[in-house]
Amino acid sequence: MTVGLGAMILAALLVPVLVDRDPTHQELRQRLRAPAFLGGKAENFLGTDQLGRDVLIRMVYATRTTLLISFSGMLVALTVGTILGVVAGLYGGWPDQIATFIIDANLSIPFMLIALLAASVFGTSVTILILIVGFTGWSGFARLVRGQIMSIRRMSFIESSNALGASDLRIIAEHLLPNIASSMIVYGTMRISAFILLESSVSFLGLGIQPPSISLGLMVSNGRNYLVNQWWLAVFPSIVIMLIVFQISLIGDWLRDVLDPKIKDRGKGMPV
Repeated sequence: MTVGLGAMILAALLVPVLVDRDPTHQELRQRLRAPAFLGGKAENFLGTDQLGRDVLIRMVYATRTTLLISFSGMLVALTVGTILGVVAGLYGGWPDQIATFIIDANLSIPFMLIALLAASVFGTSVTILILIVGFTGWSGFARLVRGQIMSIRRMSFIESSNALGASDLRIIAEHLLPNIASSMIVYGTMRISAFILLESSVSFLGLGIQPPSISLGLMVSNGRNYLVNQWWLAVFPSIVIMLIVFQISLIGDWLRDVLDPKIKDRGKGMPV
């Protein structure tokens, strides 16, 4: 499975170099052509859309956009959540109370509602969507980091560093972050799937990526009006979303088995 995901990511990254075809190029005389395996032309292997654009080329570019937004949004969520979680878990007291209130308030509002409101107010550029994904998903990271920090901050090596006069930043960098890194990697990997679905859902509803840019969710949205006769316009992008989410979930499960010391029965190898 990881081979398939790696191939998708590699194709998305290298498509501008390997293929000189413009995903926005329109050829109305070839609109709504069937895929090659259904009687269409080999040059349009997955057919063409309602404007004569090549579905395969657009789908590869759309995958790149969706992965860019999802992975970048995860990094934003990881950064914000880690900072707030470290402050809350390390210092306790009123910083912890304020951070806990903000986390609980954020978790009480559905991610999709936050994303839709933010997209309608601030716009739908790639940068805005990355920030939307990041700031709708940081609370889970913050809660996890807070719990991890609170469980290790009273351990002997932390108290020894305090006794030796180590600064808070040094303790965080040398002791706290390395001890929670594995948990964050596993959680971040598993959250990417949710971020991909979030971005695809927002784009599907028309509040995400806008033409001429393209994402997988937008391709599904554009193809839903042709499901009866030209089903491939919506089905193929949906399959790509499903495969990416499924493969990332498998990788997250494998990382959990490998990095979590509490799990004794570890997998023998990475899923392929």
